[in-house]
Amino acid sequence: MKNLKYLIYLTTIIATFSCSELEEVPHGFLANDNFYSTEENVYSGLQYAYQASQRSDFYSMWINIGLLGVGQTDTKPSFTQRNATQFRNWTFNSATEALRSFFAGCYTGISRANTVIDNTDKIEFSDETLKNQYLGEAKFLRAFYYFYLVRLYGEVPVYTDAKNPNVTYETPVSSIQEIYDLIIADLTFASQNVPSFSIRGRADGNAAKGLLSKVYLHLASSKEYGSPKYDWVSDQSQMYALAASNASQVLNSGTFALDTSILHTFPDHNPSSKEKLFVWSSNPATNNSTGMTGLHTTFSPYTWYSQFYTNEPLSGTIKPYWGGWTVAWYHSDKLATHHQDDLRRELYTSITYGNASGANPSNRSENYNMKYFANTQSFYSGDTSWPWLRTSDIALVHAEAVGPTAEGYASINAIRNRAGLADLTPGMSRNDFISAVWQEREWELAMEGHLLFDIRRTKRVDSHVGKQVNFPYFHPLPQREVDLNNGIELDPEKESLR
Repeated sequence: MKNLKYLIYLTTIIATFSCSELEEVPHGFLANDNFYSTEENVYSGLQYAYQASQRSDFYSMWINIGLLGVGQTDTKPSFTQRNATQFRNWTFNSATEALRSFFAGCYTGISRANTVIDNTDKIEFSDETLKNQYLGEAKFLRAFYYFYLVRLYGEVPVYTDAKNPNVTYETPVSSIQEIYDLIIADLTFASQNVPSFSIRGRADGNAAKGLLSKVYLHLASSKEYGSPKYDWVSDQSQMYALAASNASQVLNSGTFALDTSILHTFPDHNPSSKEKLFVWSSNPATNNSTGMTGLHTTFSPYTWYSQFYTNEPLSGTIKPYWGGWTVAWYHSDKLATHHQDDLRRELYTSITYGNASGANPSNRSENYNMKYFANTQSFYSGDTSWPWLRTSDIALVHAEAVGPTAEGYASINAIRNRAGLADLTPGMSRNDFISAVWQEREWELAMEGHLLFDIRRTKRVDSHVGKQVNFPYFHPLPQREVDLNNGIELDPEKESLR
């Protein structure tokens, strides 16, 4: 062994002197310090930041965290991936792996956005407007991830630049108020500096205003209904007014609007939809196309690599389809709450057939979610994507923010009428009107990941779930992250509020 050590030592010395004689200069490697030299590099970095929302540690974990346990989504009992059982039963804890993965996924997006923000100011742009646009898009993304973090975990560490990774292990959590201050500042900058455009996979100024409206509504309603840790909000009326103002600007933008039919919004690959404020795309985000993804297999019927036929919502025709895992579908109890005339029922139910003529219809018990219907070419390949922000969501934000006014009725009735339902009864009390808006949000936005936060900000978790649950208003910080970060000192009294 001793001879081996001497041999390694001698080899190292020889190699060192030999390398010093080489005339060839090493080519080096790309890093943040040398990659960002042109505005084209900034654009590439921005696309990299957008792509973080498509990572499985973000969206895939969110499907389980956000959909399971709130009563809308049913799953087969054998589905246990990504801690599904714990989220279904509200038995998750600080050691639950999916919570750590989602936590890390959010910070991956934040780190990439911070890298763009840090380096953009170092580059001379030919157009200052374009520079501010890229900065605005990066700040939108940073706010987007922090908004998920603060609503899910509450107080978390805040990083506003691309620091050395070692610094992350010495950073304490920031207060919820401080986190919202950053979110609002970032989205305000984005709303003022990113122009209007409709490009799948990217966020324009309207998307920033839409997200701002949701931020202000979350603050206002959390304060009004006494949701834990929001007592610092000083003026809920002002928050409601700001939510209404930003939502109204989106709805009247001309770039985005409600589709005339809910079936024009879905399936997701429909390029003519004006509802998609912000969705992810697996293609470079330069046009309205989507690439091949496997997202739809989470919601499509299980047939194990075999093809079948089903109704495509937009055309109403029977089309060939490839099966998926059938791990999440619309709960039959929720489907039963819809009026029989509600056209949205078509989005949450389907019939499968043995051939294109409609022969051999299935007798399936699952309500397959047609919102994520895809043009499939083979198993695990389709063109659907996740809708993070839709204008129908913003219309209902607007209705809740302004209450039973003429504007409020107009916003919710627009949603109801295109679903084939009559106007709400005029002259409702504020409480009854707001309850109707909450119900409409459940029907309209089912299985899009909004309900968990809706019942938290309105302090309805236990009543909605039907039992007293652990961690009703904030999921626990992942224990591994707490252990690694010397700056995090958890207050037992505050932790009990989770």
